[in-house]
Amino acid sequence: MNKTNQEGPDVITLGPNELVEWVTYEDTEYYTRTYNPVNSSPIANLLLIHGFGEHSDRYEAMARKFAAENIRVFAFDLKGFGKTGRKQGQLGNIGPFENTYKTIHHFSKELQAKFSSDQVPLFLYGHSMGGCIVLNYAAIPEHSSELAGVIASSPALLTNPEVMPPAFVVSALKMVSRVFPSIPISSKIDPDDLTSNQVELEKFKQSFYNYNLSNIGSVSSMLEQGDLCRTQKSKSFSVPCLVAHGKGDKVTSSNGSTEFYNNLPSSLDKKLVVPDSNYHELHFEQDFRDMIIGEYLLFIKSHLHSPSQPSSQ
Repeated sequence: MNKTNQEGPDVITLGPNELVEWVTYEDTEYYTRTYNPVNSSPIANLLLIHGFGEHSDRYEAMARKFAAENIRVFAFDLKGFGKTGRKQGQLGNIGPFENTYKTIHHFSKELQAKFSSDQVPLFLYGHSMGGCIVLNYAAIPEHSSELAGVIASSPALLTNPEVMPPAFVVSALKMVSRVFPSIPISSKIDPDDLTSNQVELEKFKQSFYNYNLSNIGSVSSMLEQGDLCRTQKSKSFSVPCLVAHGKGDKVTSSNGSTEFYNNLPSSLDKKLVVPDSNYHELHFEQDFRDMIIGEYLLFIKSHLHSPSQPSSQ
């Protein structure tokens, strides 16, 4: 990977099992973090994609649980978000999702090449906007053959109407975004709808690397790709997948995950988990986090076959 020197508070000195690097790809410097297995050689590589308005270090605890189970995790802050966005200076400007798919492909190839001696399968995990991204990415035939499985947490396939403007405004935004994609916009997401975990909620509210900013081009891309994935791409989906979504999620609608799941081929290796929670971040919920992370681990461990071979399930 192409490294760049980084000075200042963003530099993190970690132990031998975790590595922070700034990596340049297509003129953007990305904050990246690798969590290596603690006890032995890895059984899988997992590339983690965070959600809208947040950053990848929020998944530190979950990533370390994966590493303790000998799953290597590679996470990075998306263009426009987290430390990448702060350094880039264009907060929330992720751009067209097609460009994000190229970035994921680049990092996944680099990750597999860097640790090619491991010969382990590759999985994707994405939350919220990241869940929408990884499902759309896995629907692309060029990428699907490289993946052993994909996990989507509260994917933004159908946004809660209370968070977004009225439908006619959204339609107008999509039209305007084709001409003026850089017009700034902010969502109406209430942080209190993310989690009931007050410790994590306070961290979110106080962090310099969480911001509820974007532009109409990026938001329009998320809405369009969510609709396409839910209603069309799902019908020819070929990658084993696990979708988890709180039933009463007030940020993204669990109805979108259910519709996506129901449109998947009947023969596909798939699972939908919809616990009775009103919160968006199940991985922080005291009543559900152990269960949901356990589901993620079980899914990965039961899909350790080569992506080119049929599942044993």
